[in-house]
Amino acid sequence: MPSRSLAAPAVPLKYLSAIVALLWGLSLAIVRAWQPMDYFWENFAAYWLPQGLILGLLLCTRPSSALFTGVTLALAEHLQLFCLWITSPIDSMGWLFYLFDFPGALIGAAIARFLATRRAADKPLVSGLLGFGGVALGLLLNFQLVLFSQG
Repeated sequence: MPSRSLAAPAVPLKYLSAIVALLWGLSLAIVRAWQPMDYFWENFAAYWLPQGLILGLLLCTRPSSALFTGVTLALAEHLQLFCLWITSPIDSMGWLFYLFDFPGALIGAAIARFLATRRAADKPLVSGLLGFGGVALGLLLNFQLVLFSQG
């Protein structure tokens, strides 16, 4: 009888990039929410909950790992750019732009999911690029809309 290891089961290699992208977004949210420590959970929720909701809704549709990786990379990059943007003390209300960008990300993820199912079902590279490009374009257009409404 073969012996069974008590260690956690190995993650298939095709999910490794999705896990790395997800950990990038989570670690950014944790580091950004760290100061002040009194409001850690509130800040962490504000930084990562919008990403978590979009990824959770995407997971309900059972996307390919490539599409999920592309969407996760775009959301993590958005948080990274946002963290670089609000490091200046001048822009104290910049977090509103971050939160108001997510309808565009949700629409971009939905369009990417639809196109990946129809056009790139067996093409992981195209599917990943659709996920990244759809969410990035949705975030960019939504950000421009928010900026336009300010002026």
